[in-house]
Amino acid sequence: MPEAKEKWDEVGERFGDLGRSLKDRFDANAAFGADERETVNDALRQLGDALDAGFTTIGETLRDPSMRDEMKSAGSSIADAIAATLRDVSEAIKRHDVTG
Repeated sequence: MPEAKEKWDEVGERFGDLGRSLKDRFDANAAFGADERETVNDALRQLGDALDAGFTTIGETLRDPSMRDEMKSAGSSIADAIAATLRDVSEAIKRHDVTG
């Protein structure tokens, strides 16, 4: 799972970069007074913190062996459902060819 961790870390970095860019642009273009600007900056910091916490949780979840087992199980269920659907479609096509 090291590749997955790297990818999620990269996602977190990109959103951090985006948040900083938004803040910089807002600061440059804001026509607010000091009080309003500080309120907006606080809100942007809170948004950045929330995004960081969310992506950290996702990364930790992906590293948890029991969660990986659950994800594997869920993935296997999806694969089984797709395989069963394809078998049903194949059988329906064969029946149509015979009776068609």
